[in-house]
Amino acid sequence: MRSIAVRLHRAADLSDTVSAMRVWLDDHQCEPSRFTCDRSPGWSLICVDFEKDYEAEAFKKQFGGAEYGITTQTMAKACWWRLMAEELRTEADGFSSASAKDTMLFAARTLEQMAKDLERRLEMRETSGSVRISHPPTAAHSLK
Repeated sequence: MRSIAVRLHRAADLSDTVSAMRVWLDDHQCEPSRFTCDRSPGWSLICVDFEKDYEAEAFKKQFGGAEYGITTQTMAKACWWRLMAEELRTEADGFSSASAKDTMLFAARTLEQMAKDLERRLEMRETSGSVRISHPPTAAHSLK
């Protein structure tokens, strides 16, 4: 099984992209074993699993995807850091000790900064050409 991940910038139209993917999958009689979409601040990550290699390869080529791996794991890590930061902020609200509250808020800010730095590094890699940025398909994509 091969997993293909397509990352979309927050400015991309997620609904149109997913619709175009469904049309393409139907037109090519592809039946993915899994189709998921995860959102994080700044990005959406669509992951599609295929049993057949040629379907995965064609989908990857059509939508500018990448093999599921470092990029998706890295985005998941940034999402996890943000979730942990939110949990720390929520917990800190209940602390009566100012020192303990400050420590928890400092840890939350650190996790947020780590997520921002990671996203910035990924964006820089994409703009330098080492990783492809996925954009929403044009009308031509959905008609193929």
